[in-house]
Amino acid sequence: MHVEASIIARCKKHDKAAFVELFKMYERYLFKLCYSYVQNQQDALDITQEVYIKVFKNISKFDEKMPFHPWFRAVTVNTCINFKRVCRYDSVSLNSKDEDDKSLEEVIPAQNDVENEVLDKELGRLIRENLEGLKPKHRMVLVLRYYEGLSYEEISVVLKEPLGTVKTDIYRARNILKEKLRNVLINQNDINRTK
Repeated sequence: MHVEASIIARCKKHDKAAFVELFKMYERYLFKLCYSYVQNQQDALDITQEVYIKVFKNISKFDEKMPFHPWFRAVTVNTCINFKRVCRYDSVSLNSKDEDDKSLEEVIPAQNDVENEVLDKELGRLIRENLEGLKPKHRMVLVLRYYEGLSYEEISVVLKEPLGTVKTDIYRARNILKEKLRNVLINQNDINRTK
């Protein structure tokens, strides 16, 4: 997404029409990113409003020589992380192998277990539902990697974390999610056998 320098310059002068124009450009992207992180429409709307306020208050700090989108994304990611810190969700981490450059739907199922049991359409829904149960940092790295398409290096910059930490978080988050999906399938199979 390209934002014209003139819009940013007008925003820095607190031109309300420029802010409206800027926010309309980012409205869909912002909500989608927030929703993919919190998995709740009302929370996503609340975070969206908070991001708008932060951008309004901090636009003067933005360096116009830099691209706007990464700065906007960083404000959004930090707002999502701060929101979830208040909620304090916990999860258990497990280890598994690293798989690069695949969609989350391709990474989660192991070839011999989950993949053959879950329909592709259902898998996407299950993944989105089970993202909510992850620690906020694990949820965010998965959202940035698989839904935003960022590289490990880009995620490292956005989250201000060492590259090794980002790789470890992605590695653990995928495996936690895989285990959650495996448990869902086991429960569904148990229910189907009792019918």
